Amino acid sequence: APTVADVLHAAGKSASELTDVIVGGGPGSFTGIRVAGALGKGLARGSGAQLFAVPSLPLIAAADDAAPPGLYYAVLDALRGEWFLQPVTRHADGSWNVDGPVERIAATHVRERARSLGATLVGPPISAMHQPDARASLLVGVSPVDLDSWEPDYGRLAEAQVLWEAANARPLPLS
Repeated sequence: APTVADVLHAAGKSASELTDVIVGGGPGSFTGIRVAGALGKGLARGSGAQLFAVPSLPLIAAADDAAPPGLYYAVLDALRGEWFLQPVTRHADGSWNVDGPVERIAATHVRERARSLGATLVGPPISAMHQPDARASLLVGVSPVDLDSWEPDYGRLAEAQVLWEAANARPLPLS
């Protein structure tokens, strides 16, 4: 929130002047995605702006301005010995396509999967320099989302929920 306030101040704008708010749609760190989603929803609701979500994994790949055209697997550590991965393609014009859904697979199988498809792996588990970069949002595409019902894609249940459901032998109630 302080960074958003600083950016608005530097631009000479107030939050009430926002027309569009773009948030990371996940997957990613449960707490980070949750906080960013809540902040984005609050800004959009308070200003009357349209809320847009952009998936995290294509932002990782698109952060590299020098990436040559081709097939990439964007990866992110999903913890518990697993990685999130998603196939994306960079085109000669610099745009990116998402080529499939986010998967969560054993980290030990990711390199073989990429190798079998001829894809280049990019992401923090491979290189710390590859982080989601908001500047790439328009290169990978953003989708408007319903402010009242949208929730980020966490990629998995929160550990607290998993433990609660195991201890109580039933799904966590919604309210």
